[in-house]
Order: sequence, then C-alpha cells, then structure tokens
Amino acid sequence: SPAKKSIIYPSPPRHIRRMRDVTMLKLEGFVANLDARQGKGFDVGKEMIYLTLQIICDAAFEYKMSASEQEEFLTELELVLKENRNSPIPLRWRLGRFIPKVRRSRLGSKRLYKLGERMFTSYLELENPIKGTVMDCIVNDPKYTSDKERINDMIILLLAGHDTTAYSLAWTLKELAKNPEEQSNLHANLLVTPKEERNNLKALHNVIKEGLRLHPVAALGGIRTCTQDIVAENYTKDGKSLVIPKGSRIFLSTMLTLHNPDYFVNPDTFIPSRWENPSDKAVSAYLPFLTGPRNCLGQSLAYAEMRTVLSRLCAEYEFSIENEGTSTFFMTYKPINCILSAKKL
Repeated sequence: SPAKKSIIYPSPPRHIRRMRDVTMLKLEGFVANLDARQGKGFDVGKEMIYLTLQIICDAAFEYKMSASEQEEFLTELELVLKENRNSPIPLRWRLGRFIPKVRRSRLGSKRLYKLGERMFTSYLELENPIKGTVMDCIVNDPKYTSDKERINDMIILLLAGHDTTAYSLAWTLKELAKNPEEQSNLHANLLVTPKEERNNLKALHNVIKEGLRLHPVAALGGIRTCTQDIVAENYTKDGKSLVIPKGSRIFLSTMLTLHNPDYFVNPDTFIPSRWENPSDKAVSAYLPFLTGPRNCLGQSLAYAEMRTVLSRLCAEYEFSIENEGTSTFFMTYKPINCILSAKKL
C-alpha cells in the first residue's frame, strides 16, 4: 500500500503529544456521559469504539466525525467486512447483482467511499493543516496515482486505527473490574503521581502490557516467509535441533504465543506485576504488535492513547462488572455485551 510507505516512520514527539491532547479532549465528552449515567451500566466495547473513532478522526485526519457519520461508518463497515468473508466462494462476486447480501455490501462500499471523500475534501479546505499527520502524508505522497487510491487507504487506516485500540482498552478495563486489588493498586499509584507524569507511570504500563498480553486483539498474528534457514538448537526434549528451510512460510499466532506457559507463569491470569522484572523469555515472546518492517504502524500512538484514557479513568472511577458477556473473533478479538458500571471516586 502506498500509505504504508508514506507513513512508515517512528511517530515524532509532537505527534505523540497531539494524540495525547486530542485524547484528553475527547475524554471530556466520554466522562460527562459516564457521570450522567449515575452508575448505570454501559457496554465497554461499544463505548470504547465510539471514543477511539472520534480520537483517530481528529488526531490523524483532522476531521470531526458527527454521531450520524460514526453510526454510518460502523454499520457499513461491518456489512462490507462480513460479506468479504464470502469472497472465496466461486462466482459469488460476479453474480452479485442477483444476491441481496452482495448488493448490500456494494452499497456499503460506496457509502464508505463517500464518507472518505467528505473527509478528504474537508482536509483540502483547511487553511493551516498540521504537518506530518497521517492525512498530510497521504495527501502529499507522490506515489499515489489518484485521489481514489488516497481515499481507499484512508478508509483502511481509519479501520485499523480505531477498533484495535478500542478493544484493547475494553479488555483492560474489564480485567481491572474483575480484579479489584489490581484496580485499587493502579488507582493508588495514579493518585500519588502528578497528572502530567501519570502517562509514564510504571504501574500503568504494566497494566496495559498485561491487558495486551492476555487479550491480544490481533489474535491470529501474522504470516512471514523465511529469508534464510533458521536453526533452533535443542528444540526437542532429547536435544535435537529444528531446521526451518529458507522460503518456508511461518504462521505466528499471537494468542498462542502470549498464553504459552513456557514463557509466562499462570498465562491465563491477569498479573500486571509479572512485568516488574520479566524474564528474557517473556520479553522475547511479547509481540502484541508483531515486529519488523510489517509491524503495527500506529503502536506508539496506540500506547499514548491507551495511557491517556486509562490514567484518567482509573484515577477518577472504580469499575465493576455487571455482566461479563462473551467474546468473539472477527478481524479482531473483542468482548461482546460486557457491561461495566463506574463509580466516581
């Protein structure tokens, strides 16, 4: 993708600061709604989706997405992605005009593109756009052959930039609600830390790392092709080596790796303190964003967003579980119908 080439750089400090500032601004609206609920339950997965969608639109694309546009984007995106699962079915797309779900998916694609056009046009009309944002990189990248390519990449990045962070936040808040001692420990550490330093708090980082480990939203991981022979010495119990020949395709499951008892003690338990002094094996196995040139482009921005959201919420509220709900995997690993309540502290 041209977008991959145009924004493949470490996010400079000014963009990290912008992500933090935008997140704090959008959090004000979320906190106001939370207070208005007066302790009534809320679906943490859905609420985090709405919050992160607002944040990514503003921080990356300098666009204020309306509530109706949010609903349209999420509804049409789900329809398109679900139909896309059927793409391997022979002739389904070619005969799509006779299949209602395919016709509806095509309409959804057009609506998503129209939304992308509005965002693109809105950006071009800005008098003083911020330099170096995702949108700035896309608009000014000469590798694109048309604005249609730019808009298509915008939609892809908008998808990738909101739901992974949203569900990571949702899973982490759920685990804190399920583990009141861990939640109290984080709350106490936040209160004794000046607000401007809370994003750098070790206890907060440990909670986020453990949430990402226990519930990696990119659960399937990735596929890589070996560029050379790989030899794993003493791979078997009897000391034999394993050779993976050059050209082999390797599937790395993030979920299996991060729950492997060879790397993590009690791997299915939420234990943020494991990151106080982790073993070398645990550090090497911690790959929620994968690694290498095809890792997650926005991981530094995602970390900044998660730290800002959790430092504010966990300092001011106590969360408890009303309904654990279930989980599902479609594109991302997500909580379904997980209802939390928040008590103002």
